[in-house]
Amino acid sequence: MEHKDDTTRPPDADDRLEAGAPRRRYRLATPLSLAIALGCIAAVAGLWLVTLQRVAFEREQAVASAMQSNANLAIAFEQQVVRTLKAAEQVAAFVREQYQQQGTDINLRDWVARGVIREPMFTIISVVNEQGDIVSSSQETGAVNYSDRAFFQALRRSERDELFVSEPVLGRVSGQWRISMALRIVREGGRFGGVVVMSVDPTNFTDFYRQADLGAQGLLELTGLDGVVRGRKSGGKVSFGADARSLPWFQRQAAASEDDLIDAHGAVDGVPRILSYRSMAGHPLMVTVGSASSEVLEPVMQRRAGYLALAAGASVALLCFGALLIVVLARQRAVADALASSEGLFRATFHQAATGIAHITPEGRILRANDKFCRMLGYSLQELRQRDLFALSDEGEREAVRRFLAQRLVAHSPVLSPEMEKAYRRKDGGLLWVYEALGLVKDAQGRPDFLVVVTQDISAHKELEMRLSHDALHDALTGLPNRVMFNDRFARVLESARRYGRRAAVLYVDLDGFKSVNDQWGHAAGDQLLQQVARRLEDCVRAEDTVARLGGDEFGIVLAAIDQVEDCEVVADKVLSAMVQPFVLDSAVAQVSASVGAGLYPRHGSDADALLAQADAAMYAAKQAGKNRFSTDTAPSPLAE
Repeated sequence: MEHKDDTTRPPDADDRLEAGAPRRRYRLATPLSLAIALGCIAAVAGLWLVTLQRVAFEREQAVASAMQSNANLAIAFEQQVVRTLKAAEQVAAFVREQYQQQGTDINLRDWVARGVIREPMFTIISVVNEQGDIVSSSQETGAVNYSDRAFFQALRRSERDELFVSEPVLGRVSGQWRISMALRIVREGGRFGGVVVMSVDPTNFTDFYRQADLGAQGLLELTGLDGVVRGRKSGGKVSFGADARSLPWFQRQAAASEDDLIDAHGAVDGVPRILSYRSMAGHPLMVTVGSASSEVLEPVMQRRAGYLALAAGASVALLCFGALLIVVLARQRAVADALASSEGLFRATFHQAATGIAHITPEGRILRANDKFCRMLGYSLQELRQRDLFALSDEGEREAVRRFLAQRLVAHSPVLSPEMEKAYRRKDGGLLWVYEALGLVKDAQGRPDFLVVVTQDISAHKELEMRLSHDALHDALTGLPNRVMFNDRFARVLESARRYGRRAAVLYVDLDGFKSVNDQWGHAAGDQLLQQVARRLEDCVRAEDTVARLGGDEFGIVLAAIDQVEDCEVVADKVLSAMVQPFVLDSAVAQVSASVGAGLYPRHGSDADALLAQADAAMYAAKQAGKNRFSTDTAPSPLAE
């Protein structure tokens, strides 16, 4: 028993201590104990650092992925708006041409009733004279004057022949909010002759929201560079006419025509979003696509909670383990256990990682790879060790991979270097698209020892990107090029024809009797017939020609080069013969025919719009002359009776 001081100790206490066995005193504050304690603290700090870095990395990846997805959707949205504006410009140009030929006798209501004008998006189409009075309209308007409207004043001042898209205004005929699209009419001598104006519902521009996966709080916006919103859909709420000049992305577009940004303060409705915007080439408009930050980061935050809980548990376990080492283990045992623990942590992290990881030599030979990397490529570890990074890459990517590896070996950058997008060729021959980062590990002398390759599978994103690109340029029902690709191909053919002095032609094909197929057997049968028509039209032309669906039962054919006018008639004859053959459908056998009109370069004009309008007019002439025939002018030339 130990006493408080010497005055209370029995006289023989010292003798007993000297005579008995020596007392062992355990000192916790030894150099070994301090080393173990500091090691535990450092390990916990490292664990938390790695955990927080992982959380930050996943957050950055989620934001980057959302930005990439939004950028792709912005491209698709822009293309849809361009198609709408192009359709409006074509209709306006056609109406203007007819007005210049017929004057005030033009009857737009009759045209709409007969299907000459078939664009359902335009609620009202009107011709306005130079005083601003409506002289013809697709609806009953009464006495209406537009001389004070912005589109009328702007086109009266301007001499440019381009479509004017106004901000949303309250329609004087419809009594509803509409966006006006107008095209200038020019009289002889270049003087102002009025405008062709069309009204469009602003919600027409935000219908793309239903096609894009933007989440419950997504944002889709079409804004003029004048700062007025033409159409906006945020979190399912549609609005228009707002002032966009204070919005961060509108202010940024003056310096950068397209970019990505994070709107942390929720400038529109208080919802923070990740945004991508693009200024539209050829039009004073910009499109913006955004995803709510909370929705994008929700999976990351869920995993973050798991990571933090795991780090906390590991920290407690590590501290308890360190305390046990301080009490019961010697220096050598502590060092051995620490090394074993470190090795186990490395193996667990390396092999159980959610991304593919491999170690390669500076020459590209693979030293080791985790299970995820092996599964991604379909090779075993032994097979991978017999190959290098370049042999595994797709043939078209190998030079880019060599340059990227060389840059990582000489660049003064952190271990976690920027990523590159590349393609691997899997063992089964399939293509694997990844984002890949190369980190350089140096030896004690500072020389390159090996590189760490970290790969993330992005094949699904690439597939979505390619699908969106294809859908933007092709008709969903027939698989043929749509009007956007048709116009592009036609413009290229005309440019080539002008450059090399060749002839070219465009055919406008409209089916006769298609409506009766829909009425008798239903739209499913009509869709089947349109698909078969598309295949027959493709069989009628050469590989370098273009067949496109322009809408409904109307098709266009661009003949890339013809030696003489008769070549165009030969193709038209093939089309007429192919269309009169019976169509075997699931529910019936249908019989239709076609009316074909042609626009010949340079005979009928030199620009695409004029030639297409000529072909359209010639097609209607053929239809009025009895159908199932071909015409190059207003008077039909019967090829098939």
